[in-house]
This record gives sequence, C-alpha cells and structure tokens, in this order.
Amino acid sequence: MASLSRRLERSGRSAVAMLLQNDGELCLLQRSSLVASDRGRWHCVTGYLDSRDDPAAHVLIELGEETGLSRLDLADLVEGPVLSLSGEDGVWTVHVFVATTLHRRIRLNWEHEDVCWTPWSRAQEGGRELVPWLPVLVAESLLNCT
Repeated sequence: MASLSRRLERSGRSAVAMLLQNDGELCLLQRSSLVASDRGRWHCVTGYLDSRDDPAAHVLIELGEETGLSRLDLADLVEGPVLSLSGEDGVWTVHVFVATTLHRRIRLNWEHEDVCWTPWSRAQEGGRELVPWLPVLVAESLLNCT
C-alpha cells in the first residue's frame, strides 16, 4: 500500500472532498456546464489538491469557493479516510472530510448550477444523476464517520 500511495502522490492526481450534512440530509451540488468533467451530475464539494497543499486547509478553501461557507458555518468537521478511487482519467487519491453545517444558506459559484439537501437514501430521486464515485465516498466516509 505504501508504494501505491507514493506512486499516486507522484502522479499528481489528488483531490479533497467534503460531505456536508444538515439535519440528517446531505448537500448535493449540480455541476455546471462550465466544468471540465461530470457536467450536470450531482456531487459534493471537491477540488484538486496540489502536492504542496495541506488537505485540511485546502478543503476549507474549496468549501468557501463552492458554497460561500466558512469554518464558522460548520458545527463540526471530521477528517475521513484517504481513498484511492478510479475515474475516467485514472486513479485519484481523495482526502475526504465530513462536516455538519449550522444552516443551509449556500451561495454557488460558477462550478455548480443547483443545490439540494436530501437524505442519502433519496439522492437519486427526481432524475438526479450522481458523479460515479460519490456513492463510494458516502459508503466509505459518511457512514463510517458519524
């Protein structure tokens, strides 16, 4: 496993992801037509992670950019697992965080065009197409961190 981790770090394919919760529901963000991948699909807060960046600090930057929220808007912030996930463009190292918000006031940037709060069991209702690895994030992180 250590050799896989070193290889992934050298490849530069690292990301952060934050699963936001409030009152038993998960925040899903619909990716806009302006992003490079998974346009129109629903996902959580995510962002590329440069090898020089601290994942815990960077996920808060992504949270602010994508939702307008800051650490002060969170009741808690739990560091989850570091996952190796396969995507269309290879394997990614994903540093996962789980947070509970104090409110649901989200301000979207250009990366997303819609937001919804829903129980995970109903995430795909209403025609919502999820980013393929979101269910893995939830299974490996949300269900194990709470």
